[in-house]
Amino acid sequence: MFLTETEDFSQEVLNELNSKFNLTVGECEQDELKDIFETYDVFWFRLGFQINESVVSEKTTCKFIATPVTGIDHIDEELCEKYGIKIVCLRGETEFLKEVRATAEHTLLLTLSVMRNVAPAIQNVLKGSWQRDLFRGNEIYKKTVGIIGYGRLGRIVADYFHAFGSTVGYFDTQAKDSPEHIHVYSDVQTLVEKSDIISIHIPYNKTTHHLYGDSFFKNFNSKKWLINTSRGGVIDEASMLRCLKSGNIAGAAVDVLYGEPEIADHPLVHYAQQHRNLVISPHIGGCTFESFEKTETFILNKLYNLL
Repeated sequence: MFLTETEDFSQEVLNELNSKFNLTVGECEQDELKDIFETYDVFWFRLGFQINESVVSEKTTCKFIATPVTGIDHIDEELCEKYGIKIVCLRGETEFLKEVRATAEHTLLLTLSVMRNVAPAIQNVLKGSWQRDLFRGNEIYKKTVGIIGYGRLGRIVADYFHAFGSTVGYFDTQAKDSPEHIHVYSDVQTLVEKSDIISIHIPYNKTTHHLYGDSFFKNFNSKKWLINTSRGGVIDEASMLRCLKSGNIAGAAVDVLYGEPEIADHPLVHYAQQHRNLVISPHIGGCTFESFEKTETFILNKLYNLL
């Protein structure tokens, strides 16, 4: 096994891997993965690499990819299937994931950050200034929140917003059971029209790529906020940028960008550098000590069962 991205890795899981595998632990670069996949049986990592044709070929000997995440758009699944590589991840592990709430909490953090101008206010203080009136914001209380995708995360986020005193509704392509205080919208357009805060919680795949573009953003106005902690690819980011520049949205906060982690020249990053109505965090929704411990232990056991 080659294990990388090990900062804050569970020591208990690391000890177990050492006892069961011929283990190599170390940092690597994207262009080194091809050799790694031709040398090792198992590659364990988080989100920092793209597993594609530059990595996997007929010379590949790797048979297992272990990645303790739910979204695996960083891995070419068809290519892995072609070469007999099993992907060990958290997708579909609904019962286990009910106890992993970091991304749901981060969704609320991002919402508060963009609505309360938290980042620029803090930076202003660090510069030695104390000008509270420059950073007057908005409350979540009594706002209407629309949740797009009422799966595991969508349900938790809906409960959190309800606890803040919001009116909460959701849209999902599949029929779901929900409490009486959670409204069900028949389509996304109605949800956006009725909501002040729109939070996206859907999986990213070929059918959801750029699902929300111009027709989605035309229903926004200067009193609506968008939050995305799912994947950057579900949004047509060029459409969102046009909406931000035109002032047809109060603000947006995202934890994900299409093409991450290569974002130095990303248009949204450049916009956020000059404007306070866009908040971007570096995909840290699930990045907590507690979630790492839980998910790494779960993936270890899942890998054992497969072996």
